[in-house]
Amino acid sequence: MRNVIYLIIGCVVASCSTIPDQSYHKIKCLDRYRCSESELDTYIKAQSLNNIVIVNGWSGVNEKNLKRHKGNVYVSPKFQQFYLEYDEMGHKIENNRQLDLIKRAIDIAEKPIYLIIFIHGWHNNASIDINNPSLDTTGFPYMLARRAYAKGDMDVIGVYIGWRGEKYKNNPAKLLSIKNRALIADAIGKEGELRDDLISLTQSVNNKPTSGHSLLIGHSLGGRLLSRAFLEDLSKIENINDWSLGKNSLLVTLNAAIGADAFDKIFDNMSSADQPIQRPLWINLTSKDDKATSLYFPYARLIGINLVDSPTSGKYTTVGHYMPYLSHEVTVIHGFDKKAECGFINPEEILNRNNTSWFELPKRENSSCATRYLYQYKNFNVSDGHYYTTVLRKLDENPEKPLGYMWNFRVDSSVIDFSKEESRVNKSSGAHNAFVQTNLGRMLDDMLFTQPLK
Repeated sequence: MRNVIYLIIGCVVASCSTIPDQSYHKIKCLDRYRCSESELDTYIKAQSLNNIVIVNGWSGVNEKNLKRHKGNVYVSPKFQQFYLEYDEMGHKIENNRQLDLIKRAIDIAEKPIYLIIFIHGWHNNASIDINNPSLDTTGFPYMLARRAYAKGDMDVIGVYIGWRGEKYKNNPAKLLSIKNRALIADAIGKEGELRDDLISLTQSVNNKPTSGHSLLIGHSLGGRLLSRAFLEDLSKIENINDWSLGKNSLLVTLNAAIGADAFDKIFDNMSSADQPIQRPLWINLTSKDDKATSLYFPYARLIGINLVDSPTSGKYTTVGHYMPYLSHEVTVIHGFDKKAECGFINPEEILNRNNTSWFELPKRENSSCATRYLYQYKNFNVSDGHYYTTVLRKLDENPEKPLGYMWNFRVDSSVIDFSKEESRVNKSSGAHNAFVQTNLGRMLDDMLFTQPLK
């Protein structure tokens, strides 16, 4: 019996072995705090992925088991990728060197800039160690490559925000660390340097003579971190020009691990009808198939782990699963599926839309389909009949209820998921972890590149 107890204690102690709170991408310059332009320039290089295949407009991974088909296009889109890392106090680990490098890349870019910033969540950091990489670092380049292919007339600059999302190496300490990691995400977002740094980066893009755009994505606990950084900003907006990130930006929280109660002030004070907007400044997307945010998050309180701000409020769910705060349901269907509720037969119905954004198309007569949007892409072959439509349903049909500057989307696996082929290459897969799907990327492009002002 004594040996069993010692074994249990040993297992618990071993599980508490920690992962360092460190930088994985050091910038080496002569000066400890500042780099010269010539030193920074040595770190600025275009990257590409050589295993991207475009099949009827859909981009995927070209593994050996994927046969080459006639009509497929194999591409190597170029992009730039950088890292910006923070310690648990919210301070930049590399001082200003990583930030200066990103700003230098923005300054010398010749084309309009598409800045894509991604903040990872739990069980991740910025490690790219070939033997033990962070899962999200393997997925982010695919996201950048796809956006670079879609926006060939722009310079795609990706910024991966790293923090110690995972503290312990083994279970059970790893699994029981969720509350601790949530509190660290809160601290970095509310008290750290990240908010001001992100504003500084988007301003650098906005101040260039060429028209640039910025997409900021926070995934899971990264969505919580990003929310903490900008919730106060969003609650104070009275005019579109008040938005701290600028109107050429879109903030996205994806399967965000943050309670609905954190957004009470936002949804209690939605902008009035006399402040018309074409698209929001902030969207939250949560998959209804995501058990991490729908099941594990609220029921963690049963073992004493409360992840909401106000446990007595009765709002135990994440913001993406709280029905009173949901604004839309979004799915993507095959365009010629006659059995589908929102399928269509004549593509002209969608093609002749006068460049109206997919989320602004009028509702079809005698149907709950609020919008339909035909996806077309480079090298799209109409004869193949591969039409897909984005369908958006407004969940609250009260015309007097304004949407405001934040929309809360409920989606499904057609928007957030990975194919079986991709999951073998990109281990960051599934309903909760996926973030590079083509449908999702196109949707974010469409929204970002639509001006928020009417």
